[in-house]
Amino acid sequence: MTHRGLVLSSNVFPLSIGLIGGYLRQQRPGKADIELFKYPEDFAAALERRPPDIIGFANYSWNFHLEYEFVRVIKELWPRTVIVFGGPNYGLEDEEVEDFWRRYGLIDFYIVREGEPAFVDLVDALAEADFDAAAVKRSRRELPNCHYAVDGEIVIGPDLPRIELELLPSPYVMGLMDKFFDENLAPMIHTTRGCPFRCTFCTEGAAYYNVVEQRVASLEEELNYIAERVRGPRDLYISDANFGMFKPDFEKARLIAESQKRHNYPRYIHVSTGKNQKERVIEIAQMLNGALNMAASLQSTDPTVLANVERSNISLDKLSGAGLLANKADTGTYSELILGLPGETVAAHRQSLRDTVQANFDNIRMYQLIMLPQTKLNTPSTRRQFAMKSKHRIMPRSFGRYELAGRSFVAVESEEILVENSTLSYDDYVTCREMDLTVEILHNGKVYAEIQGVCAAQGLSWFDFIMRFFDKRRSFTPGITRLYDEFSRGMSARLWPDRESLSAWVEANIDEMLRDERGTNEMSMGKASAFFALFDELNDVLFAELRAWLAELGRLDAAMAEFLGELKLFSRMRKVNLTDFDSVIEGVFRFDMKAQERANFALPPAAVSFGGEPGHFRIAHTPAQRDQLSEYVREFGKTHDGLGKMLMRYPHVHRVFRRAEVA
Repeated sequence: MTHRGLVLSSNVFPLSIGLIGGYLRQQRPGKADIELFKYPEDFAAALERRPPDIIGFANYSWNFHLEYEFVRVIKELWPRTVIVFGGPNYGLEDEEVEDFWRRYGLIDFYIVREGEPAFVDLVDALAEADFDAAAVKRSRRELPNCHYAVDGEIVIGPDLPRIELELLPSPYVMGLMDKFFDENLAPMIHTTRGCPFRCTFCTEGAAYYNVVEQRVASLEEELNYIAERVRGPRDLYISDANFGMFKPDFEKARLIAESQKRHNYPRYIHVSTGKNQKERVIEIAQMLNGALNMAASLQSTDPTVLANVERSNISLDKLSGAGLLANKADTGTYSELILGLPGETVAAHRQSLRDTVQANFDNIRMYQLIMLPQTKLNTPSTRRQFAMKSKHRIMPRSFGRYELAGRSFVAVESEEILVENSTLSYDDYVTCREMDLTVEILHNGKVYAEIQGVCAAQGLSWFDFIMRFFDKRRSFTPGITRLYDEFSRGMSARLWPDRESLSAWVEANIDEMLRDERGTNEMSMGKASAFFALFDELNDVLFAELRAWLAELGRLDAAMAEFLGELKLFSRMRKVNLTDFDSVIEGVFRFDMKAQERANFALPPAAVSFGGEPGHFRIAHTPAQRDQLSEYVREFGKTHDGLGKMLMRYPHVHRVFRRAEVA
């Protein structure tokens, strides 16, 4: 299930439960009546109509407590209903397992690791006992990939071997996912499972997942089925960890490209691309007509940090070359960094940001270190080794008030994030977070591509310009100062020492939270404020800062000053009131802004000067851009939180900035 507070917390099809249900139907045809659920109110209505024998909940960090609050009511009203949980949000260390069953004893069985065959085995065992969970537990039978508690003892079954993906049926083609083809949800598929890397902060870093399984045979039929029915966002989510890195991905990309040609679907593809084989990833991205962004998940570029998390990256030279190739191919790019890994310092984080920006990546996703179950980094010994201190925060958009059978309850999800370690103080952590906000506002989405282009034409570092602004961020205007102050205050105010105090606060303040359109994600709130509320202010300040820098370097002659004035105006016309799809702005310019736009604003003023007569331009959204923006607004709404989620979820926002045409 997904939370439905201000906006949908998760707006993708529930692939994991589809795979579980599809495999059960394939292996035990005619033996089970299966229905899948995403929305809480749909689930509640179905329960009230007919309580089932078994309910299986997919457990992720963004929905566990929502589901467990439902379980409290279910066990009160229908105690014989068997409750099964499964998913990665479950620790496997002895201490973690014991703590889980002590806290969440209403759960009957937990499926760990891969769930499809294990769930079939569990259903068979329950059927033999007439769905009497207590009887199965009393037998202390060791069910594969299954944990359960009985009389203070935790029974742990043996690990099953990994499944061959080609053996799994498509839940789409089986019709199990039909109910989710609405205007809100985007389809999700998988084509691989597993990851060859051993990163200590990731659940797939465990040895169990190191063999990568591939799936190609059923992909074409599945894509056609989806494309003929999709009604909501024309996006496709792929849950693979390293798409494009393996040779079979060429055939997958060909099939997706055929779907684009035949059905105009998918328009955008959301997937984590391979960490190696960047040339292959770029070639595959080119096959997909601009729908795929190339990713390079670095997490850090600091050698000490990388050694501490048992990770190696491709060289920065190769990374930069891959970024340049991707840009030439008009393939969007992004990288990922994690703040707070062992060995992190302010200087190390700043250098990681510099390296990533200068490697020509359009967007940098800057995460905080989340202490995830099933990761080596989350073990007690690692926490002690690096003096790791954590706090709990509300997971963005993951809270709400819900009802079942006349009973109302509040549910909220939280994350345990690192805020301090042996090399990073809490004050340093706050500084790094403000640095990340600055990169999010100025760099991501190419929001200020005009200034970035001038820096390129002048041989200046775009990252140095970003840091020039960052170092003076509280000295410009009251609005910008307030932006950073509210970001830091909100970040600190929304940290709790434990899950219990966070949950109590939410319970007491839920009505206010559901009225507050700003949401709870400080980064998203800050970006939305910068782009939609403070755009004019920031635009003026940034161009003034660029003028000042060029003047200091002796490069601000009369022609450059005039050009910067027009470029600032053009920057405003392209982006102001972005969701006003129908506005048409006309302007007179002495420089060819359409030519500059085509050249990523990197041409010198003399190369685009009209000389005598100025040019008249019409600046407006194209029909395709209007359609895309309308789709975004339908998906996210126009609340502050929704607009922030739109900017964060769709990092290629520059593609919907108004275009210039000669009037």
